[in-house]
Amino acid sequence: MRPVRVLYLTHYAELYGANRSLLDLVTGSSRMGAVEPFVVLAADGPMAAALQRAGIGHAVVPFVPWMHKQVYSGRAHHRLLQRIRNRRAAHERDRVNEEASQRIIATAKEHRAQVVHTNSSVIGIGGPIARRLGVPHVWHIRELPFLHYHFRVDGGVRRYAWELKQADAIIALSQAVVEDMRQWLPAAERIHIVPNGIVTEQGWKERGSMITDRWARTGTFDFLLAGHFHPSKGQVEAIHAFAEVYRYEPATRLHLAGNGRMDPAREAVQQLGLNEVVHFHGYVERITDVMSGVHALLQCSQHEALGRIVLEAMADGLPVIGHASGATPELVTDGANGSLYRTHAELVEAMRRMAHHRSEARRMGTVGRELVLEHYTLDLMWHRIHSIYRDLCPS
Repeated sequence: MRPVRVLYLTHYAELYGANRSLLDLVTGSSRMGAVEPFVVLAADGPMAAALQRAGIGHAVVPFVPWMHKQVYSGRAHHRLLQRIRNRRAAHERDRVNEEASQRIIATAKEHRAQVVHTNSSVIGIGGPIARRLGVPHVWHIRELPFLHYHFRVDGGVRRYAWELKQADAIIALSQAVVEDMRQWLPAAERIHIVPNGIVTEQGWKERGSMITDRWARTGTFDFLLAGHFHPSKGQVEAIHAFAEVYRYEPATRLHLAGNGRMDPAREAVQQLGLNEVVHFHGYVERITDVMSGVHALLQCSQHEALGRIVLEAMADGLPVIGHASGATPELVTDGANGSLYRTHAELVEAMRRMAHHRSEARRMGTVGRELVLEHYTLDLMWHRIHSIYRDLCPS
């Protein structure tokens, strides 16, 4: 069978969750001969460099998301002025995207794209581009944009609802994403739940031989929270919880990986006197390098569509302490492969319990690894997405 020629759209430059998953998809699909990919990025950066190293065709065409966080404050006339400014900014974004769309359409024709695959709900140009090309549109919804990020849509939420209905296929990361879309898209026949794949079956086996040393170390018990620094990701909450844990369990450490809005987290560490026991790793190219030195993952982000970092941790044999919202309960079963919490006190208790019972933490990590092999391998993800493409392009 000839490979399906797919044009992918991604809206940012860094190698965080959505782009890492896209990179796994295009490199694996290309290597298997199932897809001939071409990726259009809105900005140059680490993702473009990774595509270059992998020999994947790509181009940088600046476009902007159609979803943004808008905060209104002050008196009525202040809020009115803010709305006017936001409306003007939205019109300007539409103008930028129209110009970008013309360039992307020309690129898609040159690539002879048979499918347009949009990599996020925050990208609004995928559907219109696919319709102008006369090819199917596959929309990969990787987030809960309103619950998690409190986004607003340029032109209103009805615009988002209309585009969802026009998509030829929608890939949802989790049941939580499906439920989030149900108010706009009650019919589910075009929705396919395809969780992120994290590792190949062979890679899963190789990781297994590397995690034994973690539990042989009997010094500190180390927690990790990894992700872009943002209030929604919960770094400051994790620091305050760790401060209480450390008071009773001094042989504990906290590791924070990622970049972004780091000042509030650094200030919290300074104020709580935790400089010697909280470690900032910055942006990490290979998160498994940090995971090899820790014992448990914290997922303090609320309303996650499906935390890729949780799956990375599970594949690496780490138990997970996660907030009981979004899709995290689909990945973490309380008492089986980790702990779920809702309140600050429950987070502190879960961390103390895990630090105090290493053998139980290790058992939970083993359970999580088995779940990855059963449900979250790259092999499974590739097969499911390739099937969607073939249904849309049978010839």
